[in-house]
Amino acid sequence: MYVVHVIPLMRATTVESLTYFSPTAYQIGSIVRVPVRGKSYSAIVTEVGSVSSVKSTLKIAHFSLRKLPEQDNVAVLPPSLHDTAATLATHYPATLGSILYHLLPPEVRSGEREYPFAGSLVHSEDSTPLILTARRDERLTAYKSHIRSVFAHRGSVLLVAPTSVAVERLTPTLSSGIAERVVTLSPQSGKRELDKAFKAIADTTSTKLIITTPAYAYLERADLLSIIVENAADPLYRTRTRPYLDHRLALQYFARAGGRSLIMGDSAPRTEDEVARREERSGTLGEGGKRIAFPATLTVIKHRDKPTPETPFSLLSRELEIHIKTALESRDHIFLYGARRGLSPVVACQDCGFIFRCPDSRAPYSLLRTYRDHHEKRWFVSSTSGKRVPAADVCSQCGGWRLRERGIGIQQVFDDAKEHFPKTPVFLFDTTTATTPKAAAKIIDRFYAEKGAILVGTAMAVPYLTPGVGMSAIVSLDAARSIPTWRADEWLFQFLLHLREVSRREVLVQTRTEEDNLLLYASRGALERFYDDEIKLREELRYPPFSTLILCSWQGPTTTIKTVDEIIKVAAGTHKVQCYNDPCSTPEKATRHALLRLAPKDARDPDLLARLRALPPYIKIEINPDRIV
Repeated sequence: MYVVHVIPLMRATTVESLTYFSPTAYQIGSIVRVPVRGKSYSAIVTEVGSVSSVKSTLKIAHFSLRKLPEQDNVAVLPPSLHDTAATLATHYPATLGSILYHLLPPEVRSGEREYPFAGSLVHSEDSTPLILTARRDERLTAYKSHIRSVFAHRGSVLLVAPTSVAVERLTPTLSSGIAERVVTLSPQSGKRELDKAFKAIADTTSTKLIITTPAYAYLERADLLSIIVENAADPLYRTRTRPYLDHRLALQYFARAGGRSLIMGDSAPRTEDEVARREERSGTLGEGGKRIAFPATLTVIKHRDKPTPETPFSLLSRELEIHIKTALESRDHIFLYGARRGLSPVVACQDCGFIFRCPDSRAPYSLLRTYRDHHEKRWFVSSTSGKRVPAADVCSQCGGWRLRERGIGIQQVFDDAKEHFPKTPVFLFDTTTATTPKAAAKIIDRFYAEKGAILVGTAMAVPYLTPGVGMSAIVSLDAARSIPTWRADEWLFQFLLHLREVSRREVLVQTRTEEDNLLLYASRGALERFYDDEIKLREELRYPPFSTLILCSWQGPTTTIKTVDEIIKVAAGTHKVQCYNDPCSTPEKATRHALLRLAPKDARDPDLLARLRALPPYIKIEINPDRIV
């Protein structure tokens, strides 16, 4: 008889380890099913010992061990995956089991499939990350050359993209000449596709190129020699649920645990990666990131019109309208970008100034329009809480009917485009129309099927534009810059370069404010100049990578919510804590934050992480979140 210690694979669990007795001595790393509170969960075996060796301890224990049920077809996790999770546990205040849970494929952690283990081997490749800064077409050329080189050394390559759309768009180009060796995996894969992919990964008779999203990135093969992270600056590499992992960091540790090379590619890297490259903690692949050239020019349009009773407000300036007409005469495809969804991001009463807000999050409601059976319906929608209610006709405070939409929404841009160009096919691509991958693909197919068409969309449309458009335009730069994050300049700079990537002739930026250095750098592709300014600013303000931000957040009645402050301060120990209410808090219900700004080495203090792990589960803990308010 044996005593088996396991780590349960449970989402956001605070349970570090469970113990059972079993007649079978399972191998370390085995995935077994264990009973927990009347339910069955997957768990990883971490330690096995004979009952005789702990007999005295069991006799004085105040609890009795449960028997571990007999297991069939037990899969075993590779050591590299366990090592990756253990290293991540020194960065995040989460249990080892919770981290492993998020690294495993969804079908494996749910018990639907076995882990497709195809051997494990620690290689001797240099695991120092290599930063590749280049246009998309140049990156793909570099990837193909690298893949051929790895294949020549009888190795496989793992290429990770942030989304299923990116996997779909990358596959045709990278599969040229090696289609029989390419394996694709994504959350959009059907059961048959997954069966085929898992079988191909377990087959080691030939080397493979595995193209996948982070959900399936931690699949081990003995011949895996290299990992490529495409669009490495994309914020979608961060998970949206506990423990809020950053897969870019996880893949660095996964490469190191297996002795594999790692390439991180994008047209403009994260500032953290650029600092690591300058400090020679990361290498440079290619010519480096001083300057990058694009075929499309970037032009700033000053929109200075002042609405009058005779001349109403117009989203499209006269100059932008002329550029669009010229492109349509050439039968080009045009992309118009709007930063905010719906008709308007804010609705206010002109009589009393009341702003309609979500009662749960206190964030301003966006005004959204939907159609059903050709009937229009307007809604108030909160992007914070997800709450959706029918739009009001009168002010709930004063009863006034003069409600005014403030700000520019994507549906308003769509209406203006249809009004200005009535004979041109205009398509809307946002959360109300591209509700599923199939619906999104249908819109894109219809857009490209037309000669001379306009696509109005949010940022979610850009990954679908890899065939390219003749011209693209940001209708309101001021709305695009209003995102409340300390990464705002970095995101906007990267987005402008991505628009230049997918545009063949020109990118137009319409703004009502004066041009600044960011637009100048984006128009010239001056990466080094932009990062010089960004790095200097972050160093002065102590933003990552020059500090580590730990943000704790919780909600509750305003009469009691501040009592949690003391709990946080005790957990922080000697570190300074800044506590403050969220701007959307109300007199009755508040969201409160506690921010720790630490030197990077202090953030990995094991005692601090242990105290943070012990905090109640209603306290949300994020490491280096993009937003701190």
